[in-house]
Amino acid sequence: MYNHILISLDESELSGKALDHAVRLAGALGGGVRLTALHVNPGVTLSEPTVATGIEEALKEEDKHVLAYANAKLAAAGAGHQVLLAEGDPAAVICRTAKEAGADLIVMGSRGVGLVSELLLGSVSHAVAKHAHCPVLLVK
Repeated sequence: MYNHILISLDESELSGKALDHAVRLAGALGGGVRLTALHVNPGVTLSEPTVATGIEEALKEEDKHVLAYANAKLAAAGAGHQVLLAEGDPAAVICRTAKEAGADLIVMGSRGVGLVSELLLGSVSHAVAKHAHCPVLLVK
């Protein structure tokens, strides 16, 4: 059914649930399912260098934490896996990475923003579901 699952990660609780769900799904599907965990750093574009530097440092710390957590979780599950870090627009990077890696399922957390916020602002999960080349499983 699925041979390669891409899991989109950030520091949210829902992201952790998505990772757990992907690991359980891969286990249920039997051996041979590859898992790729992807964390996308959106980058910083601020005109004030001091503020931008502080935010960049905070994002780098988040990157380290998310990648270490994903690697430990996937290694403990015994699944064939890789952990990736990318920078850019999260939805675009997730869709591009899934396609380039040959993923046949994307698993990610749904932020669960309200309807008005969703309509006005959109969301990464909504954009990925709309533009991905493969099915997207949103974990609440």
